[in-house]
Amino acid sequence: MKMPWIALGVMSALTLGMASVQAADFGADRHMARGMNCESCHGKNNAVEYPTIDQCMGCHNPDAVEKATEGKLKQNPHRSPHYGNKMDCVLCHTQHSETQDGCGSCHRFGFKVP
Repeated sequence: MKMPWIALGVMSALTLGMASVQAADFGADRHMARGMNCESCHGKNNAVEYPTIDQCMGCHNPDAVEKATEGKLKQNPHRSPHYGNKMDCVLCHTQHSETQDGCGSCHRFGFKVP
């Protein structure tokens, strides 16, 4: 039986004693605090297991996000040389666990992902 992502995040936080992350620090919790529900990103009956940029674009404009981060770092994390500004957001901004530097597996930009 597959466990819902939110349950996995809560269980992981409890198992790890919430050593480095408070549950309210997860992106999904921040979205829920703004009145969104699971269906907003995952569709009915969790039909979308891993949301793509298409789901994120329902609320977030990739052009505006790219512009907001322009010039702040050597490399704009929202302007990929591989995908432009259309890279799936959850590659870095995971919603049910700690965020990660998705570019860091190949590159050394040193992005700190909120």
